[in-house]
Amino acid sequence: MTQSFQSSQVQPLYPLPPVNSVRNRPQVRRQADIDPRQRREYEDAIARCDQAIARKGDDVSAWYQRGQAQANLGAYNEAIASFNQALRSQPNHAAALVFRAVAFIHLNCYEEALLSCNTALTIQPHHAEAWLFRGVALRYLNRYKEAYASYDHALGIRRPANWLNRISRIFGWFRQ
Repeated sequence: MTQSFQSSQVQPLYPLPPVNSVRNRPQVRRQADIDPRQRREYEDAIARCDQAIARKGDDVSAWYQRGQAQANLGAYNEAIASFNQALRSQPNHAAALVFRAVAFIHLNCYEEALLSCNTALTIQPHHAEAWLFRGVALRYLNRYKEAYASYDHALGIRRPANWLNRISRIFGWFRQ
């Protein structure tokens, strides 16, 4: 039986804006979309991680893999709690920050996702997935110019500084 993540149970490693608190978001699950065999594999992975954590509570890899399996099951609140545990032991774990951002995006917590991606990018400035999901969060926050710039970073595209201005004039987008 899984329990819903409560922000009072696990304090986030990095401060999160109170406006989009995970506590105020409904738990989103997509378990109906998962093949029963695959669901069982994820549940087994969580059980193995729980055993590793029982042996060594600060096992970063086990907490991270547990969070991945929980996210793949659609248990995003629980996944965030697991990623936070991994980040307590290893605050510079960029992959955990990015996967936590993905879970936040699934919960419609875009500011928190952006914060998580930005933190990952301070650790690894060329982390393509961090740039990609930063763009996704910015897109949902209606910050389109920044989102496109993040997508360009993710793809390794170098554009002239005024490419967006040219496109804006042609199509009338992004009026300032």
